[in-house]
Amino acid sequence: MHRRQYLATTALLTVPLAGCAHPSNVLDMQEATPDRLAAETSRSISPESDAHAILQEVVENGSATAAGISRPIDTDEPIEFQERYYDVSATEIGRRDRTSYDIRVDYNPEETASAESRGSIAYADLPEVDKTALDGLIPPQGDPPRNEGFDMGTRYVYPENATDASVLVPTQQYEFIEHQGATYRVQLESETVEEVTYRYEMTEIAPSTAAYAERIRSEFLFPLSGLSSAEREVVEEAIDGGYFDGATDAFRSVVSRLRAHRGLETSDSYGTWLPEYEGTAYITYAEFPSDITPAGE
Repeated sequence: MHRRQYLATTALLTVPLAGCAHPSNVLDMQEATPDRLAAETSRSISPESDAHAILQEVVENGSATAAGISRPIDTDEPIEFQERYYDVSATEIGRRDRTSYDIRVDYNPEETASAESRGSIAYADLPEVDKTALDGLIPPQGDPPRNEGFDMGTRYVYPENATDASVLVPTQQYEFIEHQGATYRVQLESETVEEVTYRYEMTEIAPSTAAYAERIRSEFLFPLSGLSSAEREVVEEAIDGGYFDGATDAFRSVVSRLRAHRGLETSDSYGTWLPEYEGTAYITYAEFPSDITPAGE
């Protein structure tokens, strides 16, 4: 499930703002088309990702193993894969210590390679294992930040035996990397981390987006009816573009009605529900004071 973020706007601002104000009361209702409902309640996987390769192996072989210092695939919600929808399980089958490297890059170093430093190397001359470790940092993506000190960083675990070919780990032989006329300073620090191995399995729950959306509707849809005229005004404003006003009695009453039903995602101060209003189902997101209780309580 995906909590939304909203920013309050006004026609005229007369004072400087340190930041954007976030409305404390929100009601937003969007028609629950199959695509929108699937996007709200499931996770999609990029075809270029490691997760995609893992899931492809599960489809072909029934299961797959994968290891990482963080879980390679989150399994907290259904996953859309090749236009089908699955519940994915991850069973821990092993743990071991690995060496992780904290890689930091300074895009505008005050110093450059000198006799006292560890020297410089052209990016093109780096071993492939090091280019992979620096992916996303060097070459920089777009116009990188250029602040005092190190600007960007990542954490990376080299594949087993790959460090034998590296010039950056376990001993950093070069401090500066040159690329297209620019010189970047790189720092690597190691730490011991725990790598966990998981066995992944998948159970198909829907063969298409339409079938998956219908499954969600059957579990979560409820009627939003019998509203007062003030409550209807709140709901229709939420449909027209969003309600961002005060916690009026009508707003509190609508939220109380929502909270009386099972939601797609809920907490004491925000949630997402699937009500049907005047024949149309809506993905309904609300943020509200935590003292609003479910109707009937």
